[in-house]
Amino acid sequence: MFRLILRDLRYIMMNAAQGISLLISSILPFLTCDVTVQTNCGLVNGIVKDGAFSFRGIPYASPPVGRLRWKPPEALSPKTGNCWNGTFTANTYGNTCFQISPEDPERKTLIGSEDCLYLNVLSPDLKPEMPKPVMVWIHGGSLQVSNGNWPLYMPTEKLAMETDIVYVGFNYRLHAFGFMSLQMLADNSTTKTSGNYGFMDMIAVLQWVHLNIRNFGGDPNQVTVFGQSSGGTAIFALLASPLCKGLFHKAWLLSASPILNKTASEAYTDNEAFLRNANCSNIDCLYSLTSAEVTFAVPWMKYPYWAMLDQGDLPTKYYFDGAIAVVDGVVIPEAPFDAWANGNMVDVPLLIGSCANEIDYNPLDMTINNWTWTHYEEHVNETIGTFGRLVLETAFKLYPSHHITPEFQLTSMASDIRANCPNDVMSLYAAATFSSPVYRYVVTAKPSVPIHAVGIPFPASYSMHMWDVFAFFGFIPDYIKHPTDSDIQWQRNVQNEVLEFVRTGKPFTSSWKPYPAVTANLSFVTEAMSAYNPVQCEFWLQNGFFSYSWIN
Repeated sequence: MFRLILRDLRYIMMNAAQGISLLISSILPFLTCDVTVQTNCGLVNGIVKDGAFSFRGIPYASPPVGRLRWKPPEALSPKTGNCWNGTFTANTYGNTCFQISPEDPERKTLIGSEDCLYLNVLSPDLKPEMPKPVMVWIHGGSLQVSNGNWPLYMPTEKLAMETDIVYVGFNYRLHAFGFMSLQMLADNSTTKTSGNYGFMDMIAVLQWVHLNIRNFGGDPNQVTVFGQSSGGTAIFALLASPLCKGLFHKAWLLSASPILNKTASEAYTDNEAFLRNANCSNIDCLYSLTSAEVTFAVPWMKYPYWAMLDQGDLPTKYYFDGAIAVVDGVVIPEAPFDAWANGNMVDVPLLIGSCANEIDYNPLDMTINNWTWTHYEEHVNETIGTFGRLVLETAFKLYPSHHITPEFQLTSMASDIRANCPNDVMSLYAAATFSSPVYRYVVTAKPSVPIHAVGIPFPASYSMHMWDVFAFFGFIPDYIKHPTDSDIQWQRNVQNEVLEFVRTGKPFTSSWKPYPAVTANLSFVTEAMSAYNPVQCEFWLQNGFFSYSWIN
């Protein structure tokens, strides 16, 4: 009965007069009731919030602690006897995975727990006449920080109700716990490999969705994975994993990295720095380390530079970071581009996006918005100048001084090198090898005022990292106190394009054709164009700058 009442309330909210909608919207958050759903491991009990059904902190694997550290996730199953007893209360989020707080610039504050393999389900209707499409969210954070329910960076109950989609978010193991590749660990593994445990966690979640989501009102045959930043990179990897065949049916990659070609054996050598820092020479020592000791043993600021702080800047010749995710031979049998060329991909429709000023979320200098053109020219000389005079002179012609602002020109150049042009390459490889369509966009929409988001001050109003996912989640009014009509239209446009892709495999705008015929200029309206910054990208790619793409 309560489900029917909520359905009617949702109908009223979407169709009645604005005043009634606002009144009901103000009442619904205070309406809660117990709701119970059957899973393969037993009953889970959730809540109702903002008119949607919310299940928070459902465990999907045994806690990866003790000797389960650096092991594949042990999925919960009655067969293995690791399910809960009775009914699991799913009304609070699970532990954040252990990490350095992203809000501490000194990188000293530790948060979270190694016991962190939990997921959340948000559903508009538990018993719909037809199962709903499902969207599985993979959070970003350089594979090092954040979680699946980070405030103002996650799907919400309100979003589930308004979009009529079932959402799943989750936590996966991060940095050394999720991606440490060591020969010592491989020698003690049944697969004789190590690393990519975070990717294994993601696959475990997708398997859980396949088994259970129908009981939450979702369609296991209509699953779209979407991830931003390193979440998009994770999807790039999963598209090359045979373990993902049949587990998802569309993919939306936002600001992903297109380089994943470090072999496990190469990473074993690179990561010997971790063993030296930890002062460990045997497996028992590794397992005796505390969570903090593991974290501080990571070679953050020395090669292989796990912090990767340079990737918010222009590249310097021959300066390369190591790799966190690796080609391990099992989860990722081949580098993704090789796998795709050999026909070993998860062949599904792709939506691939990047933002015109990606690095404006974390520029090398937070005073960059006060730079003069002299500052700009000096910095380009110090970095791009290492590639030779011809490259330097061409860079200044492509991104000239005294045009817009120094910040705009610097972030445009660095973003093209690190993300925009490399995502064109990824899209081209996919379009050439997938039978499914590939749709490419670049965000040019700008916030009407500078914003402060997820602990990061964005110094100017440019098309920065995360601006598309903030819009899809519906958070523009949360980030901009007095949003303009263009701000709101930007949010609506992103949602319209993405939801149509989720439901049909094609964007909403009919002129947005598959890549490489069209790249969409995504703003408060969608404009079909032949390419984004084609002259600039041709120059960078022809001169070997793909190697300086974001790596995770």
